[in-house]
Amino acid sequence: QLTGQGISIILISHDMHDVFDLVDRVTVLKNGRVVGTAAIDDVTAEEVLGMIILGKCAPNAVPGPGAASEAELGRAALA
Repeated sequence: QLTGQGISIILISHDMHDVFDLVDRVTVLKNGRVVGTAAIDDVTAEEVLGMIILGKCAPNAVPGPGAASEAELGRAALA
């Protein structure tokens, strides 16, 4: 309803149930930087968690400046 009226609501939550039940798009920030943005129907909960925990942009998300590089992800896997 609100979308049709041009109204947006910003929800800040770590509760994945809230995120997947209430939003149309998700944007993940890590350390104050955008990791990625995606339509909620285009990502899985596991992909969103990967963005949150690893900073790894989901395949169907638009990467932001905070997305981890392949080298950073490789170092994280070795740790």
